[in-house]
Parts: sequence; structure tokens; C-alpha cells
Amino acid sequence: MSPPYIYRWAGLLTVVGLLAGVTAVVLLDRGPSRTLAAGPVLDLPVSTAPAVVPLAPARPAIAPTLLSTTAGGGAEGKAVALTFDDGPDPAFTPRILDLLAAHRAHATFCMVGRAAQAHPDLVRRVVAEGHRLCNHTITHDAGIGMRTPDVMTRQLQISRDLLAQVSGDADVDYFRAPEGKWSPALVRSSAQDGMRALGWTVDPLDWTQPGADAIVARVQQRTHPGAVVLLHDGGGPRDQTVAAVEALLPWLADRGYSFVLPT
Repeated sequence: MSPPYIYRWAGLLTVVGLLAGVTAVVLLDRGPSRTLAAGPVLDLPVSTAPAVVPLAPARPAIAPTLLSTTAGGGAEGKAVALTFDDGPDPAFTPRILDLLAAHRAHATFCMVGRAAQAHPDLVRRVVAEGHRLCNHTITHDAGIGMRTPDVMTRQLQISRDLLAQVSGDADVDYFRAPEGKWSPALVRSSAQDGMRALGWTVDPLDWTQPGADAIVARVQQRTHPGAVVLLHDGGGPRDQTVAAVEALLPWLADRGYSFVLPT
């Protein structure tokens, strides 16, 4: 026997409510800011829009501090942490990975969720070659630090779980705020879910495309033991960054630097 109409309507309204809630969370991550470091947010086809993945269990909380330096390494105790934002990008991320492999260097890749889902093969290659993943939100939402605590937490968890899903369940140990727009609440939210809030100490402004020589000179002038260097493998044309990395890797190695993950 069919259930009374009132129960059918109640069930339908429940489903509609759930769908509306999920949609709201994803739309909020688009945020008021629609720009990457150098241009509009990725205009991916609808078919590549990120699916909403179920939230994984919360990771153990860590100290709510902004990490902008890294511990020493190598024979001379000199270490540098290279980080790449706004990818993965099919034109530039493979070239960066090839250079890192040639110099036996490891780096941290702060990935935008939409780009990661569009190029899961690159995410898996990053993990397979010993690099580390960093959550950079789903849509490069520079306004995420101003959200309510509940919305902020859910957005960070959804983008973290998306990266874990497309990578084959790799750990996502870091979170970096788009455009470096941190708030105390955002640092706390990241730490509560077990992701280190990752800043930087050296920013050569490669996203402005000042020329490979300028990028190289800025890194050479500002790098010191324990530095965290901000570079970009996505978000726009990155030929200059690739050329700069090709010159910087041997330069740093010749000066006794080891390439480490941020700690």
C-alpha cells in the first residue's frame, strides 16, 4: 500500500534540503574573490566541477601556528623548502616535476581542488615521486579566512578530502591560504583538522611574470637556511618559473642546500 501523501512530501522535502545544503557549501568556497595569483579562476567545464566527497574523520589537532620556516638538513644543516601553488597544470607541473627529479629534490604542491580533480594523473605523480600535498581550497577562495567557523571548517575538510580522493588517499599535511590572506580563525581551523598552516619567507613574485632572471635574482638574494620559497606551477603562464627553477636547483645545491619538506 502506498504511504500517505504527507509522508511522501516530507521525504521529498528532506532530500531537497540536503541537496541545497551541499550546494551552499560548494558555492561558498567560490568566495567573493575570483582570482588566482595571476588571472581569473580556472574556467573548467561543468563536467570537471568538483564532486562533493564525504568528509573523512577529523585528523588529530596540532598547534595553531603559521609555519614559515623549515628545519635544517644536509651535512651543513642548510635546508630550503620549495613550494608550488595554484596547480596542477598539465603544461607546467610535469616540467617542474622533471626538474625536481633530475636534482633529487622534493617540494610541496599547494593544489587548487578544481585543478586537482581535472588532472588526477598529475596529483598521483606528485605523490608517487615523494612530494607533499597542500590544501589550497577548491576554487582559490581568498576570502575563506572571513567565513564563519563552521563554514570555514567544512570548506577546508571538503577540499582536503577532494585532494585525498583524487591522489589515491594520500595525506594532506598542509593548508595554505590563497593570496596568503590568513586570519587567526583560519590558522586555528587548519590546525584543528591536522593541517599545518603553511606560509613562506621568500616570495619572488613569479606570478607577475617579471622574467626568469628577476625570479632567480630575488630567490638568490633572499634565501637563507630554513627558508620556505613560494613559487607557482599553475594559475597562468609559468614558463618563466620553470626556467627559474632550472637555474635555481643547481645554484642552491652548489651552496650546500638540501631540499626538504616544511617542518
